[in-house]
Amino acid sequence: MRVLFDGKAPVAYGQIYVTSRELPDMSEAFAGQVNGLCGAGQPGALFLMTGTHSGRVRFTVELHDVEPPAAAQEWEDVVEASFLPKAAVADLVPWGEGSLARLPLTVEGQDATWQPVYRVRYCAMGMDQGRDPFGGLDPDERDEDGHTYLDRRPDRYLLCLWPEGTTGGGRGDGVTRADAILRQTSGAAAYWHAWACSLPSPPTLWEQVEAEKHKRLERERRDQEYRMRHELRRWGGRPPSERLRQVHGNIFGIVLLDRDLVDGVAGVAAVTQRRIAIWAARQAFTVAGIADLDWLRPAWTALDRGMPLPAEFADPTALRTRIQGTSSVRLVLQSARPAGRSTADPFLTALDAPVDPVAMALPALAAAGESDPLQAALEALWAAVSTYAFRRAEFLADVRRVFPAVASSGLRR
Repeated sequence: MRVLFDGKAPVAYGQIYVTSRELPDMSEAFAGQVNGLCGAGQPGALFLMTGTHSGRVRFTVELHDVEPPAAAQEWEDVVEASFLPKAAVADLVPWGEGSLARLPLTVEGQDATWQPVYRVRYCAMGMDQGRDPFGGLDPDERDEDGHTYLDRRPDRYLLCLWPEGTTGGGRGDGVTRADAILRQTSGAAAYWHAWACSLPSPPTLWEQVEAEKHKRLERERRDQEYRMRHELRRWGGRPPSERLRQVHGNIFGIVLLDRDLVDGVAGVAAVTQRRIAIWAARQAFTVAGIADLDWLRPAWTALDRGMPLPAEFADPTALRTRIQGTSSVRLVLQSARPAGRSTADPFLTALDAPVDPVAMALPALAAAGESDPLQAALEALWAAVSTYAFRRAEFLADVRRVFPAVASSGLRR
């Protein structure tokens, strides 16, 4: 037997704890128990009640290798419960304070990675006397050491621990037994026992599993609902087809602007999608005034022949640098928002803002060369819309006029 603590322990609200992790909740610690003095309903912690509301009580903690003899008759109230620590060292913790004492549950050299279930016996004497605020003492009296009635509480406590199931040496078998009231004398103990019995029983293992399953399903349902709402926002309020879901790149601007056109383009053949992409890129470059630059001919030729875009034309930044060095190209800003346009929609307001048409048009060339013809068409259309700026309605009408199949395909949806 080892004495892990023997001294004065401060208590408040008639509580003190043994914990190997977090502090216990009072109701959860005692729910389902018959005793109200030693709450062990939460793994890793013990919730211990005292007669003294506030003060310092004599407290002893003993660790035994096997079940000790029955509590001596001087102990008026005795209860037992099972304790499953979460660490090899527990702490004796007063209310509202840090650890008062470390309680090592293993000896030096012993395997600390495995912790048995412990049986604990909590013994008390003088609980009723401890409920007296002054403990039967004169509140103005001090002893020879200067201690007041708060330091000389009449109640005492003993906490014994031993591995569950051990009665003659060796490790316990880990079988957890229900808590028990072995001796009841004080009115204080009777009060707390009655309170514990009035608590609703904790959920069974099956109920806990079902509750966790319900929470998981509800979480999955909410996540799915959030994903659907997010998808609807991205796709203009209409769920996309599986084909559209496979498309990557800068396509959501044209989706929000003209979802019918997007569905129409997605519904035509791949060869038509590629034609739309090249046509939209040429339109953008024409509006920007750079479609007829001689050194761009290899790019247009490659696109028209269905060949990959030459690498030197795939970087809009490099193209812009080269164009800025071409004296025959005059860079201007498109005019600002036309008169009468409402600024209520920030998306449309941004499209109406002044733009550098060359900067807006250049991504259309790289877009037209994308390997996925649908992505190529949608990205090139968006680059052209950005280039046309407030004249975009003119461009969108031209798309439907030049490629009437996109209008009929969109209607079928």
